[in-house]
Amino acid sequence: MAGGTPSGEPTVGSGEPRLKSLATPETITTGCIAWVEKEGQPRRAEILSIKTTKSGKQFYCNFDNFNKRLDEWVPVVRLDFTREVEWPNPEKDKPKDPKTKKAPAAQSKKTQPSKKSQKRPGKREQSVASEANTPHPWTESQNRQKSASIGPDGESQARASVDGATPVGGDDMDVDEKEAEVKREPAEFSREVEIEKLRTSGSMTQNPTEVSRIRNISKVQFGRFDLYPWYFSPYPEIFSQEDVIFICEFCLSYYGDEKAFTRHRRKCTLQHPPGNELYRNEDISFFEIDGRRQRTWCRNLCLLSKMFLDHKTLYYDVDPFLFYVMTVRTEKGCHLVGYFSKEKESADGYNVACILTMPQYQRKGYGRLLIQFSYELSRIEGKLGSPEKPLSDLGLLSYRQYWSENILELLMGYNEREEKVTIEAISTALAMTTQDVEHTLQALRMQVYHKSDHKIVIPEKLIQQREKTKLKRKRTVDPTKIQWKPPVFTASSRTWGCLLGLSATLASASPDDEQTPLGGYHRICPDYTRYAAYPHRPFSTGPRELPYQRPSTKCRTFQSDAIEKVIEDVTSRMKDPDLARLFENAFPSTTDTTVKFHTKGKEDTGFFRMGSFGGFHDEGAWQGPQSFIITGDIIAEWLRDSTNQLRPYQPLAKKDPAIHTLLLGAINTQAEYVIESPYCNAFQPPPISDLPLSSNGQEDNVHPAYEPQAVFECKYELDSLAHFLALGNDFHDHTGSTEFLTKRWYRAVETLMNVLTEQSKSTFDPKTGEFQRNEYTFSRRTDIGTETLNLKGVGNPLNWGTGLVRSAFRPSDDATILGFFIPANAQMSVELKRASKILTTAGKTTLSQKLEAWSAKLREGIMEHGVVKHKKYGDVFAYEVDGYGSSILMDDANYPSLLALPLLGFCEVNDPIYQNTRKMLLEKSGNPYYLEGNAFKGIGGPHIGLRNAWPMSLLIQARTSNDDKEIKDCIELVLDSARLGLVHESIDVQHITQYTRSWFAWANGVFASTILDLAKRKPHLIFGEGAAPYEI
Repeated sequence: MAGGTPSGEPTVGSGEPRLKSLATPETITTGCIAWVEKEGQPRRAEILSIKTTKSGKQFYCNFDNFNKRLDEWVPVVRLDFTREVEWPNPEKDKPKDPKTKKAPAAQSKKTQPSKKSQKRPGKREQSVASEANTPHPWTESQNRQKSASIGPDGESQARASVDGATPVGGDDMDVDEKEAEVKREPAEFSREVEIEKLRTSGSMTQNPTEVSRIRNISKVQFGRFDLYPWYFSPYPEIFSQEDVIFICEFCLSYYGDEKAFTRHRRKCTLQHPPGNELYRNEDISFFEIDGRRQRTWCRNLCLLSKMFLDHKTLYYDVDPFLFYVMTVRTEKGCHLVGYFSKEKESADGYNVACILTMPQYQRKGYGRLLIQFSYELSRIEGKLGSPEKPLSDLGLLSYRQYWSENILELLMGYNEREEKVTIEAISTALAMTTQDVEHTLQALRMQVYHKSDHKIVIPEKLIQQREKTKLKRKRTVDPTKIQWKPPVFTASSRTWGCLLGLSATLASASPDDEQTPLGGYHRICPDYTRYAAYPHRPFSTGPRELPYQRPSTKCRTFQSDAIEKVIEDVTSRMKDPDLARLFENAFPSTTDTTVKFHTKGKEDTGFFRMGSFGGFHDEGAWQGPQSFIITGDIIAEWLRDSTNQLRPYQPLAKKDPAIHTLLLGAINTQAEYVIESPYCNAFQPPPISDLPLSSNGQEDNVHPAYEPQAVFECKYELDSLAHFLALGNDFHDHTGSTEFLTKRWYRAVETLMNVLTEQSKSTFDPKTGEFQRNEYTFSRRTDIGTETLNLKGVGNPLNWGTGLVRSAFRPSDDATILGFFIPANAQMSVELKRASKILTTAGKTTLSQKLEAWSAKLREGIMEHGVVKHKKYGDVFAYEVDGYGSSILMDDANYPSLLALPLLGFCEVNDPIYQNTRKMLLEKSGNPYYLEGNAFKGIGGPHIGLRNAWPMSLLIQARTSNDDKEIKDCIELVLDSARLGLVHESIDVQHITQYTRSWFAWANGVFASTILDLAKRKPHLIFGEGAAPYEI
């Protein structure tokens, strides 16, 4: 195949003769021209880059006669090494030419760009593209520095020239030259022909230097579609090593690991773009999103769109823009079809800054819908609109098609010789600028010069073309269904109105800011999930420069002077400013961000949304203080998480009435949850809160059945019930109060005892040997083994007479392999004994004795069946057993764990069996989930995968150690991983900047507890040598 353009000129490589010889996959280099299979045929292509991925060596090829958007990464098998390769010529030393040092001749005043056009571009104006040759006449009069991105069907985004662009003096062009240019425009527009011409001629490559931006992403899984990017997009470099990246089609979060993505999809509750729905007709919806209020989502949208837009340069600075997103609705949610963005305040009156139709929806009329919607908004605003100039080639085709169809449709409805048929009248009727109208008329040859005046005519050929177009029955926007009012922006904030403009101020407030109280402020506070994903000033003065991540005082979900005093007391004494900043962010994380609902219970606080089922409508239900504590980025309460989130504040309950009531409310709320569904682990907001419900998006078959309006997820985890007891036990230990011992709490304990009885039964009847189905079964429609129970939801068989209680799931929400989960049994034994002592104090002797008996039974069962002999480490605690002699030797980062047994109160740190176990757990040879990489190490678990360790495990390791060096090493690693000033759920051990969950309050609570423990136990490690202990 002869390479070259239609004119015979080659499109890859230089025109100079090249050395040819055979090559191998090892010897071929960048710059070589080889024969590569494309579309079933060998084609001449230049190798622009070479990389090695998980699937092998890849070559980035630029093909002859193809636009650069069709460049692609190809594997070795697609290169034909039986044919000779053209090797790149060696670079020649250029002779020095003194003439080149002279300054070029000054431009004439007529063609010299203005000072305005020579100004230094701002962040949003930076570009390298020169658009002087964009083939439409009205572009030549535009010489601006503003960024533009036009291409509704995925075309490359054009930009105004900045550096190195050729200025065009469009304003000084003679009229005759303009008319000549108009004559050269074709009278008919064949979209298919022009697109093919653009594809093969290379005219879409607005700037040849952009060819060097190698496409870095090979494949994207987006919803049910596999997308193949056209251009480079600045995703983190690590993603270029993945064969496929996974993008959530609703929140646009991106992942390189399929398991992590699958886990995200299970927990992602977003089902439509995070904005206001402006339009709904049939299956089409439009949403308006403010770039300032939804920064992360909009930035992710820009990254996604860059893969299909050549010259897009705006990714990060989304604050000044509004995004209008078009979706198609199905039973699963609103699926992204395309979008356009516009500046909140455009000095040039542009109504579109960037426009894109996703590739899977192109050539279906959606691009036209986006353009029409932008003009409908301009019509509502009472303004004339136009897309930012210059347009890309294909962007021009799309807009010119829209302009011509609408102008022709309007003119066909006018009477001949009607005086109102003027360019101004057309412009007003269609909300188009007069410039766009005039040049469209000229391009269509509908404007003629007759008898010293310009007339508008309609050629017969256009009328025939219009009749054919009408038969296609294109989609259109129904203006009557647009529910929208133009937002009002302040000059300073450029955000939603005078009230909503406060959002940015609240989001970026420094700790010293004082805000004037504003009613309803919570409605304008930024989404903390997205807020926590980016660093905020001021930064700490240490080498890590950790950001200040607390929300503004007005946006905090709970206020306590006692908490602020602890922060001041501790941080003022710390010698490490980075450690002080992390504690400052982490200690109040729960009260700052996760107290979603709290009432003191002194008056009616709402209505019962769920008053028709279960214990939620019983006498006394939901009375007294109530506190709904979410886990962080999921609007649901886990019994385990919330207990641990509140644990750092327990010592303050006696000093601060607000904390006292908050904790009492949390105990009451958990009691209601246990009464309602004791086998469930995560719950919906209380019915009196009037908060919206969340969905976990799963298909579960659970027995006993639960009410979805009350339960978020129903995985039976024994430690959840133990944590319910622990919350009350901790409260009593620090306050001496028994006011939480209400009728509802006693009923919850009775319910808990019933669960212990049921779940201590064996799989087979000890007398008859017959299978007896467990009271609790769980089946989930999933392809992940840890997300469901085998044997039709029953789980593996368990023996009788062990004294242990079954747990179907671990604290990580992963299914147990062997149902007798030792850490949860240990925690339950401890908490039952603690509760028994409280009940004795309260005069409840009978119930106290029952709890104490169960506690002793569990401890005995653990020591008999939960301790096994290891050939290397000796006697150790097993993670799981079944009573038949089988055991699982491992540990998971989540609490309770074997590593945390002393923290649970089950044994002392110096216990010989525990010390053997601890040594086993912290070595790769003993614990399969102890992960160690170049950047991070610690215990992980199957929940996230085999790459990620949890900082929580390092904190527990520090708390169970007396070795100063080990403790310091653990804290330093956590500090290194907390680059956003918060403790994450897990960290990639090879890439410390790769993490899961920017907002995970439980982990921050464990960090705070660890620092308070060290302040009391080893103050010299954080306060300096000779420092006195600190205790709340």
